[in-house]
Amino acid sequence: MKDSGKNYSSSRNKYSSRKYKGYVLSVGPLLVIIAAGALLTTGMIKYTSQSEFCINCHEMTPTYQTWQSSSHKNVECIKCHSDPGTAGLVKTKTNALKEVYLHVTGNYETPITISTDNAAFTNRCLGCHQEIKGKGEPHNNKHFEADIACTDCHQGLVHNEKTNRELPTREICIRCHGTEMGDS
Repeated sequence: MKDSGKNYSSSRNKYSSRKYKGYVLSVGPLLVIIAAGALLTTGMIKYTSQSEFCINCHEMTPTYQTWQSSSHKNVECIKCHSDPGTAGLVKTKTNALKEVYLHVTGNYETPITISTDNAAFTNRCLGCHQEIKGKGEPHNNKHFEADIACTDCHQGLVHNEKTNRELPTREICIRCHGTEMGDS
């Protein structure tokens, strides 16, 4: 009877060993594929988040050139054109798929423009320029209190050669304030 117990135990170990090998052989490659996919995705996200990637589309050349001559030339495009965090990145990359489609089909208008929520842009500006909110000049504080977006006055700051190196002109202020501005 001891022999039959040994055989039962031995065959059970062989079965378990075979089952384990089968499990490893079926799940192992799947894990390798998932890991490779994650690394590839991470690499693609990093690559496509670099400003140099933006120039790959010829229609972006003027936009890229004005950025390079602006005071923001050391700020990656994605810093201003994507909401922070994972959700912002996923949203940006999803929208970028449409841009890739338009590029490939040649179905885009020039000059390239983006439509965005001005409040979102203001939050992105404040990511680097937080010192101007509440601590800046009184007129800045009044603009924040009135929910006026940074881009309302600083429109074209980076991508307009005429305005990307200077503060807004009095003409921009007059658009909202008219002649009631007073002299200061």
